[in-house]
Amino acid sequence: MSRSDNEHSGYEIFPWNSHFETGIELIDQQHRKLVAILNRLASHFSCADDIQFRHLLQDLLDYTHYHFEAEERIWQRYFRDQPLYQNHHQAHELFFEQVKEYWQESDDRERDLKGLFDFLTRWLAFHILESDRRMALMVHAMDSGMDVEDARAQADEQLSGPVAVMVRAMLETYGKLSANAVELIREKEARQRAEAKLRAMQHGPTDENGAP
Repeated sequence: MSRSDNEHSGYEIFPWNSHFETGIELIDQQHRKLVAILNRLASHFSCADDIQFRHLLQDLLDYTHYHFEAEERIWQRYFRDQPLYQNHHQAHELFFEQVKEYWQESDDRERDLKGLFDFLTRWLAFHILESDRRMALMVHAMDSGMDVEDARAQADEQLSGPVAVMVRAMLETYGKLSANAVELIREKEARQRAEAKLRAMQHGPTDENGAP
């Protein structure tokens, strides 16, 4: 992930690693882009009412919509008539409804934003690790000549046992990372504001010749 993706805070709410790779280049590229936008959005947590935050949230939703459409075009080629595809599509639709619920006006904006970031992090991690990787494994198997049922059985086996334990552990870890990163971001920005105020007080007002 590039430095500019999260330069505002220095913290990542969603660190990318190889476990999120599906082996389908287009999908992996778009997932990385989604993660980068999410990290930038989190870096503006303390500016929740700022126009920039709202623009970043809209950027995330717009790119997510674009990604879902691109992803579903791939899945349709393999699973158009399968319940697996319909369930995946419904999960995509539900995502936007859930985000809107978190972004409603309320009396506790900070609580709602923490909930939003927790939801975004957990949802994206689960969707990639469990749903997208499962379908990608099936795609690879079908490209090698398997029918859909054999591909499903093989994917289920590949994602069971130790892999399933690893996925659960990663989901728990990323949920904790979300909460911790938001707190670190908020504390760092509060400290930076306090330091800026202190510097301004120390320098004091100056006249036109630069003298105090």
